[in-house]
Amino acid sequence: MQIDRLSKKLEGISDASKKGRRVKDLFRIMTNCRELWLAAYANIYSNKGAITEGVNANTLDGFSQERMERIIEKLKNRKYRFSPVRRAYIPKGNGKERPLGVPTGDDKLVQEAARILLERVYEPVFSDHSHGFRPGRSCHTALEAIQREWKGIKWFIEFDIKGFFDSMSHEVMVSLLEKKIDDKRFIKLIKGMLKAGYLEEWRFHQTYSGCPQGGIVSPILSNIYLHELDSYMDNLAEDFQSGKRRRANPEYMMIASRKRRVRRQIDKYGKTDERMDKFRKLDNLQRQLPSMDHHDVGYKRLRYQRYADDFVAGVIGTREDALDIMSKVKVFIQDNLGLHLADDKTGINPGRLGMDFLGYRIRIRRTDKTLRMRVNGIPTRKRTVADVLRLEVPDGKARAFCQRYGYGNWQTMKPIHRKKLLTASETEIILTYNSELRGLANYYALADDFKSKLHKLEYLAHYSLCKTLAGKRKTSIGQVISRLREGGEFIHKYEIQGAIQTLKVFRLKHMESGVKQHGVDSIPYIPHLTLARSELVQRLNARICEYCGVSDCACQVHHIRKLKDLECRPNLMLWEKRMIAMRRKTYVLCPECHTLLHAGKLPDKRYQEKSLTG
Repeated sequence: MQIDRLSKKLEGISDASKKGRRVKDLFRIMTNCRELWLAAYANIYSNKGAITEGVNANTLDGFSQERMERIIEKLKNRKYRFSPVRRAYIPKGNGKERPLGVPTGDDKLVQEAARILLERVYEPVFSDHSHGFRPGRSCHTALEAIQREWKGIKWFIEFDIKGFFDSMSHEVMVSLLEKKIDDKRFIKLIKGMLKAGYLEEWRFHQTYSGCPQGGIVSPILSNIYLHELDSYMDNLAEDFQSGKRRRANPEYMMIASRKRRVRRQIDKYGKTDERMDKFRKLDNLQRQLPSMDHHDVGYKRLRYQRYADDFVAGVIGTREDALDIMSKVKVFIQDNLGLHLADDKTGINPGRLGMDFLGYRIRIRRTDKTLRMRVNGIPTRKRTVADVLRLEVPDGKARAFCQRYGYGNWQTMKPIHRKKLLTASETEIILTYNSELRGLANYYALADDFKSKLHKLEYLAHYSLCKTLAGKRKTSIGQVISRLREGGEFIHKYEIQGAIQTLKVFRLKHMESGVKQHGVDSIPYIPHLTLARSELVQRLNARICEYCGVSDCACQVHHIRKLKDLECRPNLMLWEKRMIAMRRKTYVLCPECHTLLHAGKLPDKRYQEKSLTG
């Protein structure tokens, strides 16, 4: 019943937001609905960073209902204070480093509960042109929208916001939240997240602006912040648009008229070499021309797509139109959002030159396909000279991938074996190569040239795999290939518990063109995602220690980072073997067993049972 009540409350939030009303009682829902907190924990407990420490040892390890109640009680009494995040750095593709903020375990829970509520408020009103950090949307949905909608684009505009996550104005953020949320306590809670500061090399730094990357609530806050930009671009596109369709190309229409006259002469007086030769010349000349005037000043369009803080625009119009749009966006971002564009990364490119977006190269190419058809019963051909948008794999992407994973020498096409994989099993070696190449191929599946651009990489990866397997078996590449080859495939056979299993070596020919995603642009019905009790929550609510069997106790959840961390250890304890057998990274324990486990003193029940029976 409590799940049903919470579900209705969350649906009420979405309905009110859709109708344009300010949403109330978010803080009251947050502090009165325990199911919301269990759903929040179920959403994040399996994350890789679940037991990554922030500024202290407080992680999601040891989660219990009692701990949840303490957090709620502090929130109710206005005594909860966010800890500063621990700043860490990860490398970026351009050689620089990206700063990340690592919150404490309790802060992660509070942020996730707030994120669920914020998602219910804003997801119904977010723009269809926004794709980053949203359910059912991804880089591929943004690229598919460009592929579908950006036809005939003449100019690409690339925008780059300088230090977006570090430059977000807290005052602007709060004012934007107040437009949709009528709850001072909830907004004050978000404000506390933003003002928590960060710790770098054990020195505290106050945050006067920005939102730390790595925080659970940061992605949706960034989308709320840039939703104003989305709305502005929608209005700008509507004002910029003019003309229902392009006017006809005068030169094309003149040649079409001359062709009709020649056709009438042929129909009336019959075919002659002179008439047919004249008709063919006119037909060939017409096929080289577009039917519409692509420089029609009366036909203008503006397209726009955004993924997180990366956004691009496409213009059908003149270069002056594109420059005007870029300057308007720059002024809006500065005056309304308090942000600045990076001049060295913001610019205009002609459609034929293209632009880079989300790792793809996007450009306009001229096509001249010919379609066979009948017009008034007469067989004819329709030429389709048009500017078509293409998604391509950027030059150098496959080479960089080859160097990163050490498949071989790109210039000489000489594959090499990978020494680090020689200690792994043959199955693990093949799985490693498969996951690497399949991951790259899946990401670039939308590209029109992904098979031709990745063909050379596939060759080096395939023979690097064979060399590595040959080094593992201390045999020749030819013997490895003959053992794996079955018809046109390469298949590895291995045995598990007496049953023969097969593993196919991944090839590009296994890929289908495009990425199949169903309903990615629709807002999903998500109560079952945010409210359903996960298997772990059910185990926690059972209040039974999974190690000693004590019932009706205040159980806590023990976390490990990876099962591999246990599998590689010698002399495993019983609890470690149980986690491996269950394929779980969590173990529900009573407080006494959990304390003994962390102290390294949890007794092995096997030896206890032997001593008792003895």
